[in-house]
Amino acid sequence: MIDIVIDAGHGGTEDVGGSSWNNAVGPRGTLEKTLTLGVATRMADQLADVTLTRSEDVNLGLAARAEVARAARARFFVSIHFNASVDSQAQGTETLVHTNYSTASAQLSLLVQDSLLQVTQLRDRNRAFDPSGIKPLPLGVLNPLNHDPDTAACLAEVSFLDRADEEERLQDPAYLDQIAGAIGDGINAMAQGVAPPSVQHPPLLG
Repeated sequence: MIDIVIDAGHGGTEDVGGSSWNNAVGPRGTLEKTLTLGVATRMADQLADVTLTRSEDVNLGLAARAEVARAARARFFVSIHFNASVDSQAQGTETLVHTNYSTASAQLSLLVQDSLLQVTQLRDRNRAFDPSGIKPLPLGVLNPLNHDPDTAACLAEVSFLDRADEEERLQDPAYLDQIAGAIGDGINAMAQGVAPPSVQHPPLLG
C-alpha cells in the first residue's frame, strides 16, 4: 500500500483508452501534457511515498491511470490538468470529483482547491459552480469502479493555459514549484485530518 498516486494528464503522441494525448495549448505553443508532467515530477520530489502514473512523455488509457492507484490501494489520487476555453477568455481554478463521488473524494477536492487558489490567485470556479465548492463531472480517470473503494480521488484543473498571460506565468519554474507544493499541501491536509470548509452534495442539475 502507498499513500499518493499523482497522474500527469495526457502524454505521448496519440489518444489511448479515452485519454487524449494533449488538450490545452498556449498561444506560444506550450502543451498541457508537458506542464502536467512538470508539476507531477516536482510533487514526487517534494513529497514522500509518491507514485506517478507516468514519468515520461507517454499516454495511458483512463482506466490504466486509475489502475495504478487501485493496484497500490492508494489513499489519494490526484490527476493534474490545465484548462482551455472556446474563446481563450475564461480563467480560474477548479478541482473536480466524479459524479459518483465519496465523502473522502469531496474532502480532498475542497482541500486541494483551497490550497491551489492561494497560489494561482484566480477565480474559484468550484464555488462559482455551486456554493458547496464541489464540482462533479463523469470523468473516466476518477470513475470509482476503476479505483479502490477507499481511495480519495480528484482532478485539478490548475488554470487556463490558452491565455497568453497565464502561459507566460507557467514558464516560471518557481510558479510550477508553487503549484506542485499547493497540491501537495492539500493532500497533506487531508492526511492530517484537517477539515475542509464544507462537504455537502450540490443539487442535481436539470
